[in-house]
Amino acid sequence: MKQSQYLVIGGSGEAGQSAITCLKAKDPSAFIITTTTTNEPVSNADLTLFGKTATTGLSEKIQEDLQNHNISPNFRAIIYTPALGEVGFPIIESSPNQIEETLGICLYPLLDLEESIKPELTIAYSAFYWLSHTLSFYGSMGVAKYKADKWALENPQKRKIIRAGTFYSKSVRGISIVLQRTMKKTNNPDLLTLKRRYEESDQKFMDFFLSYAWEHEKEAFQSQWETPYRPTERRDLSRGLEYALDANEPIVTVLGDWTWKETKLPVLPDWFKQF
Repeated sequence: MKQSQYLVIGGSGEAGQSAITCLKAKDPSAFIITTTTTNEPVSNADLTLFGKTATTGLSEKIQEDLQNHNISPNFRAIIYTPALGEVGFPIIESSPNQIEETLGICLYPLLDLEESIKPELTIAYSAFYWLSHTLSFYGSMGVAKYKADKWALENPQKRKIIRAGTFYSKSVRGISIVLQRTMKKTNNPDLLTLKRRYEESDQKFMDFFLSYAWEHEKEAFQSQWETPYRPTERRDLSRGLEYALDANEPIVTVLGDWTWKETKLPVLPDWFKQF
């Protein structure tokens, strides 16, 4: 039997590590190649490719590195994890320039890799960008997640989205830092509510921010489940990938102990159509 190849873009982060853990458990003989912008080999990967951030030229750099390692790309799946963009303000206020810069990290390289390397599956990550609290601070990242959802729905047999609840990561920490700064000068009513709630709490902002997100997730979805809500962890992302690799549906959602599959966009405000 031919050894399966997987390519994990961004293997050192929470999503990347969860993906590698899943793949090693699901297919112990798999050959896992990963990329990182750090200077250290990615834990548990078979081959780490170093150096380039997820912008223009990433696909070419990966193909060149594979050739240098005498590897012919024949990937069962590419798993794309980078998430970096302008945040700290309402999604609806995202400017065209902010959106383009965010797509240049979060989506365009994924499209290039899909076209040039032609894996059996291309898998990306999304979030609950349409919940009330997220609409108020997710900025151009919300537009990128919306466009990734639409991308997956266009070809559900070849493209998958793993939608996950809020979990601690460098990305979430970055969002919290920016948000703490921008909410000091906001007039947005939802951000003003967040600011007031934080000032009334005895928590550090990172802890408050996570609790605030978890509270909104529970409010949005608990009524659909008998099992109680719990925050999402790295192991839940691994479960999401395990389902996505075999799912017919384009979107697999993991939220704590809960898992479900989707075949259409969530109910969104009409203004999303402008993007």
